[in-house]
Amino acid sequence: MKKAITLSIFTACVCGSFLTISLAAPKKKKAPPKLEVTGAVKHRFIASTYHNQVYIVDKQGKIEWEVKAPRAQDVFMLDGGRVLFNTNKGAQIVRIKDKKVLWEYKHESKNKFEIHSCQPLKNGNVLITVCGESKLLEIDKAGKIAKTIEFAKVSKAAGNGHMELRDSFKTSRGTYLVAFLTEGVIREFDGDSKVIRTIKGDFFKSKGVSSIQELKNGNLVIGGGYGKNVLEIDKNDKIVWSLTQDDIKGLNLGYVATAKRLENGNTLVSLYHGSYAFFEVTPDKKIIWSIKGGPFHGTTAIEYLD
Repeated sequence: MKKAITLSIFTACVCGSFLTISLAAPKKKKAPPKLEVTGAVKHRFIASTYHNQVYIVDKQGKIEWEVKAPRAQDVFMLDGGRVLFNTNKGAQIVRIKDKKVLWEYKHESKNKFEIHSCQPLKNGNVLITVCGESKLLEIDKAGKIAKTIEFAKVSKAAGNGHMELRDSFKTSRGTYLVAFLTEGVIREFDGDSKVIRTIKGDFFKSKGVSSIQELKNGNLVIGGGYGKNVLEIDKNDKIVWSLTQDDIKGLNLGYVATAKRLENGNTLVSLYHGSYAFFEVTPDKKIIWSIKGGPFHGTTAIEYLD
């Protein structure tokens, strides 16, 4: 009887030790999904990912340059071989040649906030959107605040440091278009923070405004965020073109981070989650090229370089 008890205790100890070792063993990292490129990209482009990268991609879909960029969601190529992108708490301009930070703004606040977008302005300033604080800031070349547009009184998600806002855009008229993500609304402000236009409707699904592009004819191209659509809206707030998941069999738009109309009439799209990381689609809704897998996940912005 004693031998049986001893054997049972020994077995339990061995099994317990094995279980402890198994639990402590490090998990193998999953290999990234295979890079898949369909169609001919034909262009070099610069893009960003919410997972801390900005990269330049060649015409074959391979990364030729990259730099760390905390939660970058907006990226622009500037003259002189420089790149502007937002960070989670500000924005940076980095020189491509040596990845040196040439300019930086870090927003200081005790409030919960995130910086989701930036825009280079003609006077050399940079426009940033402060989500959670319901304001836009123009930052000058010295990294100082040159102008503030505030709108906490009209924002229904003021104080939400992650979901209140997304893109903002200063127009050639000197006004400011702002994407209110949670509300599914675009508001236009003048230089004195006064609302001069409000765009809303059933076409903006839940949390359905992420990016804004103003075309030469005054129409707006909108990346529909969680609404899973791309819209073109005219000056009367009427839809003149759209892309939804139902338009292309098997397409999952996930979160439409950015939508940009190209000179050839096609639309360039980046998806935070969905069937592809990036794709270009024609006006008659045919995808002519796409990229997914590899290092491209959590993508947020894209801009052609040639």
